[in-house]
Amino acid sequence: MKICTRQIPSYSPRKRGFSLVEALISLLIVGTLLAASGAAISASARTTTSQQETLRAESLARQLLSEIVQKKYQQPSAITLTLGPETGETRSTFNDVDDYAGYSETPPADSSGAAIAGYTGWTRSVDVKWADPSTLQTAVVQAETNLKRIVVTVTAPSGRSWSVSALRSSNSIYDKSTSTSTYPGTANIFVQVGSSSTTSASSRVNLVNLVP
Repeated sequence: MKICTRQIPSYSPRKRGFSLVEALISLLIVGTLLAASGAAISASARTTTSQQETLRAESLARQLLSEIVQKKYQQPSAITLTLGPETGETRSTFNDVDDYAGYSETPPADSSGAAIAGYTGWTRSVDVKWADPSTLQTAVVQAETNLKRIVVTVTAPSGRSWSVSALRSSNSIYDKSTSTSTYPGTANIFVQVGSSSTTSASSRVNLVNLVP
């Protein structure tokens, strides 16, 4: 008996490449992802720069504000009803708070007039006005109220500005006169029973909070 066999040809699937449409879609997806990634990186960089700029501006403003509030409330030698420096005064010789009224500097400098490194293009300005004691805001009528409102504004080269403020009264610790009075610092206690020194005792106590 003769068995006939039939050979069935085998077929291998053809490898199909990307069509033009698929390639364009892939490029579109990759491009969108790259654009989104670039935008995120750019936004992060802008945020970091903005935060650094803010920290530097606040540091500049608080440094000058601290210098101002430590001055006398008003001209030590005479009482004046105008705000601003006396004739011939410069920052190095400012001796009262309102000497800084209208003061401005570019670039920022220390009290001796030396420019602070790294702040080229920055500006600091000061506004000093009498404040209303009841609202702590600038008084409507600018006249002596025994309270001054100080505002220091710092402007960066980018054009952004920051302000810090403080109130300074005429009764500040910086306006108190130095006392030359003397006060007791200790108290000695001696107790004896009878005339014999063997029945005596002594003690010493440090006095506190006696100076008004």
